[in-house]
Amino acid sequence: MWVLLLLAVTIPQAFSQLEEYKIDVEECQAAGFNPETLKCGLCERLSDYHLETLMSDCMQCCIKEEEFKHNKYPTAILEVCECNLARFPQIQAFVHKDMARQFGGKVRVKHVRGVRPQVALKDADFKTQEVLSVEKWDTDTLIDFFNQWLE
Repeated sequence: MWVLLLLAVTIPQAFSQLEEYKIDVEECQAAGFNPETLKCGLCERLSDYHLETLMSDCMQCCIKEEEFKHNKYPTAILEVCECNLARFPQIQAFVHKDMARQFGGKVRVKHVRGVRPQVALKDADFKTQEVLSVEKWDTDTLIDFFNQWLE
């Protein structure tokens, strides 16, 4: 009886003292991971590229999706210059295939002379809150971004 009572008291204490093993920031960076922005969902996709050997280090350096907080915006404007659009084929595909339509008016394409592709995130009063360069993004990244950052 005393043994069971002793086990009932010591086992929960032992589990509460266990901490999740995490690699420190320097080790993560040395391994090629940026622990400040790396989302665990990306680590889980490593097996798609036969990189399972990196998965354990990646998972120890990543931020769980629920921990990764950011503002969400009601509207985004993709600003492009029609004369430069051919230099950015992924952005050109997004514009010419009218992929913005899938966001129900939350994403608009605006042609601004001389601008490189960028996204302006707007608040409810339509004031610009953030502007991000998207010239090196592909269409999938752009769509994922809009899905995560728009209300």
